[in-house]
Amino acid sequence: MSTHPLAPVTSTARELLDPSVLRESLKVGRADAAVAPAVRVGLAGALALVGFGLVGHQELAGFAALGALTSLYGRFDTYRRRAALLGWVALLMSGAIGLFTLVTALRAPTPVTWVLMALLAGGMTAFVLLLRTGAPGATIVVFCAGAGVAGSPVLADVLPRTGAALAGAVLAWLICMAGAVFRPTAPARLAVRRAAEAVRRAQASGLPQARAAAEGSIAAARGALADDASWRRTRPVALALAGELHDVERSLHGEHVVPHDAPDAAEAAAPLPPRQGLRATARVERHRPGWVLNTVRVTVAGVLASAASAAAGLGHAAWAVMGSTATLQGATARHMAVRALQRAAGTVVGALCVAWPLLAADLSFWQTAALVFVLQIATEVVIAVNYGLAQVLIAPMALLMTALGAPTDPSALAVDRALDTAIGALVGVVAVLLIHPRARAER
Repeated sequence: MSTHPLAPVTSTARELLDPSVLRESLKVGRADAAVAPAVRVGLAGALALVGFGLVGHQELAGFAALGALTSLYGRFDTYRRRAALLGWVALLMSGAIGLFTLVTALRAPTPVTWVLMALLAGGMTAFVLLLRTGAPGATIVVFCAGAGVAGSPVLADVLPRTGAALAGAVLAWLICMAGAVFRPTAPARLAVRRAAEAVRRAQASGLPQARAAAEGSIAAARGALADDASWRRTRPVALALAGELHDVERSLHGEHVVPHDAPDAAEAAAPLPPRQGLRATARVERHRPGWVLNTVRVTVAGVLASAASAAAGLGHAAWAVMGSTATLQGATARHMAVRALQRAAGTVVGALCVAWPLLAADLSFWQTAALVFVLQIATEVVIAVNYGLAQVLIAPMALLMTALGAPTDPSALAVDRALDTAIGALVGVVAVLLIHPRARAER
């Protein structure tokens, strides 16, 4: 018996149009350990802006600040994994700025830029899925590509822009790795604490979803401890925490918890798995379903979003690609619909009601730098509470950084940001609706 060809479309449409989408988009969550990562992000961006401002290259400060957004990745990873991941992200972000500055300087046809932008979004989607990087996903690298296109660059701009972005990324790497000197076991301790909290929530609610979340938190903590156990400096603490994590897991399954001072406590603790580096993670993930489909969706949606932006007469196709890419980073069709609504509504409010007045105020470089610093920290705290509310802060921050590198008309910039993002989010929803795994006929 074969499945009707429109069955996946109608099933997805029901998810996308479910009334709970609106309720979920307004839901306020709970921030967890958000302050330290927010300070790192804000500090990296501020130092990048200030550094280039002080040496008299204010036109490059925005690109340095973009490179400093490397600090958004790996915020809860152990330091060994974080060091490698941030290195790759630094190269990708500065490379995106350099490549698209070069493409624009060579006056490549606009459709070529669209395709390259979409391929970048798709390739970065594969990167974040295969390496399990988590938020912020592929959108920040697309933002870097959009910055490369801005300002009518010439060939002489390629190296300075790329170098500024790389300098900001190196600064972010140093700031994000500084904790390894003072508290090298902090990420693993946080992972175990989160696992314990997830188990308590699962036991209190009794819901299958809460139990699945707890099991995921335990697996994440076990991976973090395996990473720390492979480093001589953190190994003793990792082994001690492994005993605590084992107790947490036993309590989830309703088993007796062996006291730490009991004679058989060491035998009761489950051994840690082998450390899994970035390459090993990618090898495991490439055999799991879903990442190829998501990569294809993001790539196709990127081309369509760019074309739709151009057809509407807007001037920043990269923002449309960001909108579609951000939408497609949801875990389910319903989650993607929630992200689309939050991204579009939050950006419209942030661009038109916050960014436009700020851009029209003709702020000085140093006033802009101070605002970007405040907005970055606030964004990283708020985004854990509500993604849509965070967009109200992200839009002005992004436009202020864009204006640093290529001053333009405030009204045009704000309206373009609002409309391009809304178009991209809509295209992302359409891609969710139409692009599905190929159904196999049942016999």
